[in-house]
Amino acid sequence: MKDIFDNYQIGDLKLNSRVVRTALWQTQDIEEVFEKYENIAKSGVGLIITEIISIYPKDKFSEYSFKINSPSFMIEAKRLAEICHEHDVPILGQIEFIKFNRGIDLDIDVNDLTIEDIRKIQSDIILAVQKLKLVGFDGIQLALGNNFFLSKFINPYFNQRNDDYGENTFNRMRIVLELIKVIKDNFDFHISCRVNASDGRKGGIDYSESIEMCKLLEKVGADSIQITKPLSPLHFTKTVSDEEELLNFANELIENIDIPVILGGGFNDMDHMNDVLNRSNVELLSMYRPFIAEESFLENWKKEGNGVSRCKMCNNCYRTKTSTCYHF
Repeated sequence: MKDIFDNYQIGDLKLNSRVVRTALWQTQDIEEVFEKYENIAKSGVGLIITEIISIYPKDKFSEYSFKINSPSFMIEAKRLAEICHEHDVPILGQIEFIKFNRGIDLDIDVNDLTIEDIRKIQSDIILAVQKLKLVGFDGIQLALGNNFFLSKFINPYFNQRNDDYGENTFNRMRIVLELIKVIKDNFDFHISCRVNASDGRKGGIDYSESIEMCKLLEKVGADSIQITKPLSPLHFTKTVSDEEELLNFANELIENIDIPVILGGGFNDMDHMNDVLNRSNVELLSMYRPFIAEESFLENWKKEGNGVSRCKMCNNCYRTKTSTCYHF
């Protein structure tokens, strides 16, 4: 029988449990952030994925993000890594951006990127990897899901290019495939990719193409895949149909790739999470909102052998772009 508190190996990373903490916004003072990471890391979590690390200072969500170009970023990120490692918890930096600006030209469309722009994006992400590696992070998560920039670039609904970076799945994925290959050739670093199972748009990514994309990611060296949907967590309303749809996709994906798949979807109940683990091939489950409502709830779950998060799943932390709970 699988249990959320089983030890688990994901690539070269040793996890103390099957629970992955993932996040979006960061709006707290840094000392509060350190305390939050301390509480989460010692609670029994297996892997921590940071809030968004914005690589561009004028990006749409940079106000609610860690800023990699901030003068204090390296010092603060080093301390985050130290806190996690003190409790034997690996940490991945979540690299995302929503807009690409070229000088005075703002919000460049994916179809208007020049080859030089593409190389700039790739080199900027590689620079972020260098910084995170230097301060002791264990890897990164590339945002290829939700509605961030790279998720649009690889999506046929948005990408209408007719060069080597458009027209078919492989070409649209090329910007990411080239990037991952360079990182894996030069750094001993875990690369997790967050990918949309589908995006619900006519002419967008469907389940079949998403699986093909994940197979390409694995081929060039990605170490794990996290499944999501656009506007997650608003999609995850805890209805049976929502969860079963995503779970069915996860099972199909697992049959097609040999790297770990992380499944999210509004989990907040230990018994239910163990049920999902034991009636599927899923090995890792991610949680976001419960860690905002209560940072150390896993500690009680492990002690009691069961538990339900106090998180009300109201989504105010998501909608208002805060890293604190509206109710607690």
